[in-house]
Amino acid sequence: MKHDLNEVYKDFEKENITVLPFRFQHLKSVSLGDEKVVGIDRSKIDGCAEKYTILIHEKGHFDSGAFYTASSPYLLKEQAERRADRAAILRYIPLEELRECLAAGMVEIWDLAEYFGVTEAFMRKCVEYYRDTLGMSF
Repeated sequence: MKHDLNEVYKDFEKENITVLPFRFQHLKSVSLGDEKVVGIDRSKIDGCAEKYTILIHEKGHFDSGAFYTASSPYLLKEQAERRADRAAILRYIPLEELRECLAAGMVEIWDLAEYFGVTEAFMRKCVEYYRDTLGMSF
């Protein structure tokens, strides 16, 4: 599987989701489900791994249907964010490929993050999700 921005942009394009640059005061990105738009503030993003992570997370919102508004209760927002992360993990960090990396000796979070093109924080979420939520052993 390719882990690059072009593949993610193609995924958005296939589903007629527009990714637009936008300046936010406090946010880095937002997904608007009804409008099929992702706004991303590139001025707040530090490098390709962060941009890739943000985009796959936003794609996760569309894949899972997990949207909320600014006035939604905190619990609903947290649930939607977790669902978006899970959808991104399942689509862009497949378990079999993660297992292959581990079998090949890539056992450090930074090494796995670099391979998959995501941030270390997101890679930790991936490992925790597969291990703790799905009960997978590596």
